Amino acid sequence: MSSAAKTGLDPVLDEPASPVERKREGKRIRRSAEEARRLILDAAEERLAAQGPEGIRLQDIARDVGISHPAILHHFESREGLVRALIARTSAQLRDKMLAALQSKKNSEQAIEANELIANVFETLSDRGTARLLSWMLLTGRSADGSTSGTLVTEIASELHQRRIEDAAKSGKPVPEREDTLFMAMLTANAAFGDAIIGRHLAEDAGLDQAGITRFRAWFAKLLHDHAGDFKKS
Repeated sequence: MSSAAKTGLDPVLDEPASPVERKREGKRIRRSAEEARRLILDAAEERLAAQGPEGIRLQDIARDVGISHPAILHHFESREGLVRALIARTSAQLRDKMLAALQSKKNSEQAIEANELIANVFETLSDRGTARLLSWMLLTGRSADGSTSGTLVTEIASELHQRRIEDAAKSGKPVPEREDTLFMAMLTANAAFGDAIIGRHLAEDAGLDQAGITRFRAWFAKLLHDHAGDFKKS
């Protein structure tokens, strides 16, 4: 008899297994801890995008993934732990996308690059619900990982400023102040957070459909792009 059978613990999830669960043990899917965490975060992200922060309920997510509620606690300790992990993963994904776009030499037209950058920010923070989740944690006094969002803005601003320095050197224009670049990053983050919380309501009141929202984002990208160009001409 195995040690799992003797203790009544599930050998993968390390949680109490009922007689019925032990009987069906052979049919259960075995996943690595890394895969289980990924699937849980994927399910949490889908519910966040569809329902907002209130949609992140451990029992519902467990049902989506096909595991038990204690299994989520095993990996994340609490709902707040899951929320922190979700914010950290999404922030890391956004950082990687932004840095890859900034470091890429494929886009020779900066306006195209600006559209890509802004699209990534709005898609991650607004469309996927990350900004709503982070705002909810901050407004309700929960211990959101402030270093995650703070580091994200400063890191992207640093990379963006380096690109602006290189562009200025190529064009023979004055180098912009780093604070100006930081303000551009802050404006973008603030716009995405506002869009996540009240943007769709404002758009509907203004008579804009989804295509109109997309045009607004493109307009905003051009606004930042033109500002960077105008600054170098000063």
